[in-house]
Amino acid sequence: MLRLMIVDDEQIIREALSQMIDFESIGYELIAAAKNGMEAYDIICDDYPDVVITDIRMPILNGLDLISRSIKSDSRITFVLLSGYNDFEYAKQAMKYGVRYYLLKPTDKNELIDSLVSIQKERLKEEENRRLQQKHFLNTLHVPLEQSFIMEALEHQDSFSPVFRKYQGFLCFPKDCLYACICSFVEENYLKNFAADVRRILDCARIPLQFSILYVKNTAVLVFPASTLALQEELSRQILELKYPGQSVTFETEFIHKESTEKLFQTIISKISRFEKILLLGDRGISHEIKNHIASPWRISQLEDSITSAENTVQAAKLLDSVFMDSMPVSSARNLALGLFLQSSREQEKLPSDAACDFFRRLYSCTTVKDIKTLLLVVMVQKTDGTNSHKNGSNIALLKSYIRDHLDSENLSLKWLAENYLFVSVGYLSKQFIKEEGMRFSDYLNKERMEEAIRLMRFYQNDNVKQIARQVGFGSNPQYFSQVFKRFTGLTPTEYIETHKIKQETRAKGEKP
Repeated sequence: MLRLMIVDDEQIIREALSQMIDFESIGYELIAAAKNGMEAYDIICDDYPDVVITDIRMPILNGLDLISRSIKSDSRITFVLLSGYNDFEYAKQAMKYGVRYYLLKPTDKNELIDSLVSIQKERLKEEENRRLQQKHFLNTLHVPLEQSFIMEALEHQDSFSPVFRKYQGFLCFPKDCLYACICSFVEENYLKNFAADVRRILDCARIPLQFSILYVKNTAVLVFPASTLALQEELSRQILELKYPGQSVTFETEFIHKESTEKLFQTIISKISRFEKILLLGDRGISHEIKNHIASPWRISQLEDSITSAENTVQAAKLLDSVFMDSMPVSSARNLALGLFLQSSREQEKLPSDAACDFFRRLYSCTTVKDIKTLLLVVMVQKTDGTNSHKNGSNIALLKSYIRDHLDSENLSLKWLAENYLFVSVGYLSKQFIKEEGMRFSDYLNKERMEEAIRLMRFYQNDNVKQIARQVGFGSNPQYFSQVFKRFTGLTPTEYIETHKIKQETRAKGEKP
């Protein structure tokens, strides 16, 4: 369902709009009804609506100002503007912000329904396109993701299910209908030719390999759907007929089937877990080596634990420096960073695919090892005051630190921070923030901004409200800043500055002999 908010300064209109339509029947959840633009913006910062129905003419923050400010933190919000006949100039301005839905008051029920249904169809189409793009993008990363899956599964065989569920969506595993074909006596000298021939055989039968070919000590493991015994026998016959110069032993094949894909991979992992060297052969015939933890100088889980439990950022950065050396190939650094990111999310069995893909895109846009380390410091390292806190609190510590460093930014909303900085689900982050801080995100953000504004006023004794508003994230809207400031202090900025000056002068006079 799409999340919907209504904004109008007239209570009777808010209530009428809220009750006019059975929103659930057309795929909407009405999450809030705000009485002005300022209240609406706070709700947008906290509750991330998809669609906002708003009046244009409102006190404090009008509809256009609300749109201008909101799209900086979430460009995907769709706005439906409500206005009177005399507000055509406002509508023209709204079009500059990409607003396409403009309804006249009094609002016609059917016209509003048509607009909301049209928006719903657009969103469904966008979501389908997004899923296809995401699937294509993940397909380009299937080998690094497979490597990460195998490494994490080897390290957590005693708790395999959560690992499998986390990777299931990324690797597009079906629930069942998969078989593993164990091909024995495949010498490594002939492995590349063998892999190419097996792929050719499967392509001719129109059977897709569901996973890259796994290879351990003269044994290749193929995973694909082979639902009939006749098909298995035919594939086995063609594989056994493969011959290579100098090959002394005939291949052998064995099919394994389990009641689910999860059980099948659990069996495969248990079979390969005793080998130190594991090869993964991608569809281009490139071999990728996985060193099992028996021979590995460090384990990803241990490295991740060390980084996220570091006493401070400096110590965590040193740990990253010790592993991500400048001489390290960027491709290797990316693969290791991907594994660390997924390992650090093991508490979430089903990591939100949108958040993960945002991280993957950011990671694979890094062109140097230094860039990769900087990214990992953001998503993995908790900034503490020298004492360790529980890992679940690290997101909030990072969020608060980011806010302190970027108070002048207008795009600070919970959704923006979740998607662009912390790479987590916004719903998860919202619950986490309230649990940790005991207040809503918008209240915390406004408190930080107003405290910084007061500090600037006292330090510089500056009565340039426009400049102060810009420095604490209100851009070119000093009127809105003044309203928020008055709500926080009980005084307008000008009144506060004058009051502070009088106090300073009185104190100075009292100090004279």
